[in-house]
Amino acid sequence: SLIAEIRRQLKPHWSPPTGADADKLVTFLRVRLNRDGTIASRPVVIRTTGQTASNRGQVSLHQERAIRAVELAAPFRLPDQFYDAWKDFDISLDQRLAL
Repeated sequence: SLIAEIRRQLKPHWSPPTGADADKLVTFLRVRLNRDGTIASRPVVIRTTGQTASNRGQVSLHQERAIRAVELAAPFRLPDQFYDAWKDFDISLDQRLAL
């Protein structure tokens, strides 16, 4: 699927923060791409789930690293014929993507 391919391209650039309960954080981003796979606008944080008293201080770092991973992975190499399916997408980044 397209999301699986996007995740594959994100993985080398994703470095989630560490610390108490940091592995519970999941940041959801909205991403807009141009036809050539470059970023059309800065990714937007939709929300971050899994917040606890222990990891509250890691939330903004988690969000910034998620945005940075998308920026570093661009330009994405995706099939042009499916541009309408991948020009706008939401994606989640969490500890599992880093494994």
